Amino acid sequence: MDLTGIVVIAFIAAIMLAVLNAVGGAGALRVEPRRLMTERERRVIAMIEAAAPGCRVHAQVAMGALMDARKGLDRKRRRSIRNRFDRKIVDYVLEDRASGDVVAIVELDDRTHNAAKDEARDRLTAAAGYITIRLPAGKGVNAPLVRERISPVLPGSNSRPHR
Repeated sequence: MDLTGIVVIAFIAAIMLAVLNAVGGAGALRVEPRRLMTERERRVIAMIEAAAPGCRVHAQVAMGALMDARKGLDRKRRRSIRNRFDRKIVDYVLEDRASGDVVAIVELDDRTHNAAKDEARDRLTAAAGYITIRLPAGKGVNAPLVRERISPVLPGSNSRPHR
């Protein structure tokens, strides 16, 4: 192939790339950033961090990062089970700094929460061995309440529930 042929191929490739970027590339995506947490969630995470200094507190964690369908199930059944939670998010996860174990899940309830759906989620996370702590809707969340709800599950606590 001569130089003219190479130039023509390079020119056609450049046009194809420009068309692909214009039609379906990153420039065509209509996205914008959003805050990870609301102002209320940011205030509450500070209370959780103060109440649980031996824990890392992770916010907005995908349930798919915390659990999976049990091994040994066929592919269709595993997918069906995973579809029940893989797009759901928990508000906070407490992780023991020393062991890396998940200590508890903390949910900050608000007016959008549905009690029946919350109960179903709590059963699901409990089936995976997790304790879920729910903080109430409204402005009633304060540091003493957070300490009271979280302290029983902290590592070294005598009243820590068994999983």
